[in-house]
Amino acid sequence: MTVLLGCWGIRQWRWQGAAAVCAVAMVASCGVPGAAGGPARSPAAVAGGPVRAVGAVLGYRLNAVAAVSDASVWAVGLTNQVTLHVIRWDGQAWRQVPAPGDGDFYGLAAISAADAWAVGYGPGGTQALIERWNGTAWRNVPAPSAVGPAILRAVAAVSPGDVWAVGGTTNPTGQAVILHWNGTAWTRVSSRTPRGVSSELNGVAAVSATSAWAVGDTNSRTHTIPLIEHWNGTAWRPVPSPALPFGGVLTGVAATSATNAWAVGVRYGNSTGAMIEHWNGTAWTLERSPALAMGGLNGVTALSAASAWAVGEIFPRSQGPRTVVERWNGTSWVRVPSPAPGFLAGVTATSARNAWAVGVSAPTRNATGIIEHWNGSSWTCFTATGAAGPCPRQ
Repeated sequence: MTVLLGCWGIRQWRWQGAAAVCAVAMVASCGVPGAAGGPARSPAAVAGGPVRAVGAVLGYRLNAVAAVSDASVWAVGLTNQVTLHVIRWDGQAWRQVPAPGDGDFYGLAAISAADAWAVGYGPGGTQALIERWNGTAWRNVPAPSAVGPAILRAVAAVSPGDVWAVGGTTNPTGQAVILHWNGTAWTRVSSRTPRGVSSELNGVAAVSATSAWAVGDTNSRTHTIPLIEHWNGTAWRPVPSPALPFGGVLTGVAATSATNAWAVGVRYGNSTGAMIEHWNGTAWTLERSPALAMGGLNGVTALSAASAWAVGEIFPRSQGPRTVVERWNGTSWVRVPSPAPGFLAGVTATSARNAWAVGVSAPTRNATGIIEHWNGSSWTCFTATGAAGPCPRQ
């Protein structure tokens, strides 16, 4: 299984066929934790330090975004390929907020202005990282020791005492990881992952205490296929994904009710490109995506059965990557113009007139984070000063 960790803003990619050329080029320009920007700093060197200048809000890349309200939005990722990056929108501008330790944040969930979670990996890229915002500061929360070497890729919350985090172990035969927070501590929860060489979960969405979804992929001896699991209040169970001749991977999931959920990712084969699946309360079915050959979708959010957003990228011929935004209008998915070059990794929305998407400008060491905002009529970029302005260049 070829694994490209989020070197350029995407949570995870596995490329096959024609897209393998893209992967080779991008991997060559990606760093590994601790390989760039000097040696990893100790947590003590970061925790309690001053808030960086507002001009640094974009960081090296942004992987996830979550909103509590129009005036309270979080985004997380990397500052310089080594240091955790956390920024917050206060209704006026984006500002950086210190987070203890080094590593990379991949997943984010916001419950209230005084309660949020971020997950990823710590120094070295092999240890699960969990941090919580308590209304005043971000603090590290221990992952259960039973997890072992692992990366957490997504987190979702039902309430302060009911939170899920998912990812995968980092050993050669990696297995899916599901963690649960009960208000006091994190514990590992078993799942009946289909048999395969390895598996991983990339996205999670929780509707209630008795309904949650997790998506990812499992790698058999012949190809990689989407993996979907459902929490019924008692146990996690695999749920069939639509058959794909050449397989694929799911990178994100969102749900609004027991009968409405969306999952996005990439499908492999001669028509490698974006994949969208929908849950209607009975089964998952493939939906038509207006984009994308030679591209994919990385994040999805849903407001209702008639309103959802999905974000990702496309690789136009002889051009660099371009961000892609798609919108569900209750009948079909339509492509909406996105102004920035690069890749979008996450999206969140609070209303039909307020949505945010984040990502990275390019798969190089000179990359910068991307922030786009939807105002009800168009998407616009935010600059390194934390205010609206021109999009970053590749």
